[in-house]
Amino acid sequence: MKQEINHENRNHAKLSASGSSRWINCPGSVKAEEGYPRTETEFSREGTLAHELADTCFKKGKDADYFIGKRITGEIISKDMARYVQEYLDYVRSHETKDSLFFGEAQVDFSHVVPEGFGTLDNAVLIPSERICHIFDLKYGAGVLVSAFENTQGQLYALGILNELGWLGDIDKFRIHIFQPRKENISYWDITVEELNQFAEYVEERAALALAEDAPRIPGEKQCEWCMDKANCKALAKFTDDIVRAAFDETDEDEKPKFKKPSKLSDKQKKLILDNKDLIIDFFNSIEKDIYDRLITGGEFKGMKLVYGKSYRVFKTGAEKKLVKLLGKDAYEKKLIGITEAEKKLGKKKMAKLTNKPLGKLTMVRSTDPRKAVVVEDIADNFEDMDDEL
Repeated sequence: MKQEINHENRNHAKLSASGSSRWINCPGSVKAEEGYPRTETEFSREGTLAHELADTCFKKGKDADYFIGKRITGEIISKDMARYVQEYLDYVRSHETKDSLFFGEAQVDFSHVVPEGFGTLDNAVLIPSERICHIFDLKYGAGVLVSAFENTQGQLYALGILNELGWLGDIDKFRIHIFQPRKENISYWDITVEELNQFAEYVEERAALALAEDAPRIPGEKQCEWCMDKANCKALAKFTDDIVRAAFDETDEDEKPKFKKPSKLSDKQKKLILDNKDLIIDFFNSIEKDIYDRLITGGEFKGMKLVYGKSYRVFKTGAEKKLVKLLGKDAYEKKLIGITEAEKKLGKKKMAKLTNKPLGKLTMVRSTDPRKAVVVEDIADNFEDMDDEL
């Protein structure tokens, strides 16, 4: 059964659910970002289109491939987008039951906790018989991996649903789902209503702090990642300086720091640097981009200038026709079609006999990463198995 929550149109929320990981962890970022334009990028437009496609499919009861080549909000739907969105549709639909209530894309209000707080929910499925509400968030981006674990955006959506539907008395638990098809990432995390109310108390305090004039800037990987003012943030600059200093700091537990040059970095110092590597690099990159943007718009920055980089030859317009005339069929090279295209032509069963999925490249991640650690002794055995297959 399809239900509606609230489709009232409003402007961008100052303390939005989508930006909650930023303002909850760094309250000062709200004031710091005032005056920055809300610019749309190619990636954000692509994500918006994917969400529009999913919403249209749910409303019309269609599969995504029905819209291939058609326009939605002025944009043509590609085969790739339809395939990824269909995976999301199948995942959400697999959670529906005979007695479930389905909620399409709508705004949910959590202003009882966060002043003027609201956010746009992708989808939700409430199953009264199981006393659980599933919240689904489609992440179309292929860049940063997003986790459902303690996801603040999902928790704020849950508070909004509880605020508007709590009178039903049919919810004991929420399950927050993150579906990121282009990263092959599906994760979910459960939170009880009691735990959610505890989160509400915490987020209410953080919201009040974020709206204060003297809200503190608190650097961190989550909050700095999408902050528009990080290139100008003194708190982040001090943080990176403290990390470098700590790497040269020979400190015993009960002693004050001894700033003397060590012969080698300890494992503890190396871990400190690695734990903050992404944040520090991102900070340096944001400063570089800030200066580049200033120069490219005609501004100046002492000690830096714009020059042309290395260039490569490209064919002129109309060169293809002339090459075909001169070289005939030799103007083209034959190329094996991709696995995705072959699967569309042959089907999954036949392709399963023609393909395998080798182990991915070994990557070092933090110990908190949910993936299972590789046992070093198993690496050689895995390579032997791959040789046998070849």
